[in-house]
Amino acid sequence: MAKSEQAKREGGKKLQWFFFVVVIPIVFAITLALIITTLLGINVFQQAEKYANQVPGLSQLVSTEEEEAQQEETGQLEATIANNNAEIEQLEEQVKSKQTTIDDLQLQIENLEAELAASSEVEDEEQAAETSDTVTDLASSFQEMDPEQAAPIIENMTEGLAVEVLEQIASQERGDILGQMEPETAANLASSFLGAPQ
Repeated sequence: MAKSEQAKREGGKKLQWFFFVVVIPIVFAITLALIITTLLGINVFQQAEKYANQVPGLSQLVSTEEEEAQQEETGQLEATIANNNAEIEQLEEQVKSKQTTIDDLQLQIENLEAELAASSEVEDEEQAAETSDTVTDLASSFQEMDPEQAAPIIENMTEGLAVEVLEQIASQERGDILGQMEPETAANLASSFLGAPQ
């Protein structure tokens, strides 16, 4: 037992001796070297990374600032791309929505134009009927008048209206009224009435 205790003491003394003689001086020398190189302006850790990247096995374990910067930049670019893609999708949805609105408005315009055209046709037909009634009334009034009184009034009308009125008057009275007009005016109205070129 005494020998085992003595062996333990000698083993402990050897461990102490190794620690005080080898480990502490090496740690002190490394610390002193780091302080001196840092004061000289050399970044030891950066240099160590640089040399470690050149060693094939260590290069995979050690990442440099450049690689970290590239990874960070890559991450930022991927985030930017994702944001841009999301914005593009949002804009495409807005375009589809606007196109739908445009199509709806175009359909409304076409419907309104069709309604306007139909309304215009109805108004034109109503106006033509009213004009026809008015022309018929005028014609019957002129037919009851003496040709000497009716001729100057019809002469002063527009040619189109005068022709329409004359068409509604009976042939005998029409001839009497044209006979009371100036020959040139009567000839023009007769030509228009018959549809001949002037």
